[in-house]
Parts: sequence; structure tokens; C-alpha cells
Amino acid sequence: MTRRVLLGLWSALLPASERGRLEARLEYDLPTVPVSWALAAVQLALIPVWALVGLAYANSVAGLQAEAILATAVPPLFIETMLGSVGLGLLAYLVSPPGLALEYVILTGVVRVASLVASGQPVGDPLVTLLAGLKRLAGAEIRQQRRLRALGPLRPDRVLSDGRGLLVLSSRDKPDWNERVTIEFEGAFYHLVRQEDRPHDRWVNVAYVLRPHQSGELIRRLVKLETPPESSPEAPDTV
Repeated sequence: MTRRVLLGLWSALLPASERGRLEARLEYDLPTVPVSWALAAVQLALIPVWALVGLAYANSVAGLQAEAILATAVPPLFIETMLGSVGLGLLAYLVSPPGLALEYVILTGVVRVASLVASGQPVGDPLVTLLAGLKRLAGAEIRQQRRLRALGPLRPDRVLSDGRGLLVLSSRDKPDWNERVTIEFEGAFYHLVRQEDRPHDRWVNVAYVLRPHQSGELIRRLVKLETPPESSPEAPDTV
């Protein structure tokens, strides 16, 4: 039970994408929404704490100011100066580390309640969301670099034909090629059947197996494949 509550708390702090992946890995449901409500209640309960700490902070600043005033040979107007000191103390508290920490927790609690009321779904903590986004970006960059190392240097596409379709061997992925795209090559039209990696010396080629366009098929999006310098009418590779 404790583990489920702790996982529910972590799920409530995560952004939606990471939350979905966490829940998909588990064999049981997490109490994310109830825990989110409890977390929001705790966060909003810190409002009196924030106010009391702010007053204490302002009073300490005012006390130091009062000592400085009394130490002067010709003190200025005491009441006005003390009121000004309290005001400056409150402003200093708003941007102090304790004040900023409490303000962050309280404001995120307000946003959490608003999200739960509006959509019934929890909203991720901003800092956790930022860290998760940075992790995603770093992971994507690492995967991209590994992929480029596996593919090797940039090479011209090879277009091979076996009479039934085309086999395009590329040194780079073509993210805009999918089953919904029609590919034009030398006046003929083709559709993607599958994509796979095939060894090429020390590297890897991305193999795109294409079939001819059938009569009556819709062309939703057209992509033109230019004739590469190393095209061959015969295909040593099997389609």
C-alpha cells in the first residue's frame, strides 16, 4: 500500500507522457488523482506558514533597522522609518530563498487544483517536467548520435529493381516516408511496404522496400525520389 501511494505521488509530479509510461509498466492502477488532491491540499495549507514566516522575516529586518536608528546621534522620524523597514522586509522576503520556495509550492498547488477541477487530471510539477524534458532531449540526442555512427558516412542512395518493385538503400533515415506517402521515381509511383536495416560493409543501410502504385489508390501526399548516380536496374539484394 505504501509503495502504491509513493508511486502515486511520483506519478502526480510527472508530466503526462512520463506518467503514461510509468502506468503502462505497472500491473496495477495508481491512485494518482486522489494523491494529487491530497498533495494540493498540503501545498495550499502552507499559505499561513508563508504569511507567518514573512512577518517574522520582516520583523527581524525591522529590528535590525531599529538598532541602527537608535545608534545614530540624530535619529530620523522613528515611526515612519520603522514602517518603511517592515515594508522593505516583506519585499526582501518575497525574493528570499525561503520565500521563493514557499511561493513556488503554493502556486503550483493552486495550478494543481485548477487542473483537477477543470479536467479531472493531475498536472506535472514544473521543475519535474523541465527535468523530464531535458532528459528526453538528451536521450534523443544520444540515440541520434548512435544511429549516425551505425549508418556511417553519407552515401548516395541506391535504387534497385527486381521487376516487381523497388529497393531503395539509403545511408540515412527518411522520416517522411511511410505507408501513407506515395513515392515518385522516374515517372512511376510506389508505396512503402516495409523498412529495415541491412549490413553494408562496416556500416548499415536503411532499406526501403517499395511496391508499385495500384490503380484506384489515392495519392494523399507525393514525395519525389531523385535518380541517384549509383542506381542499378538489377538488384543483387533481395527485395
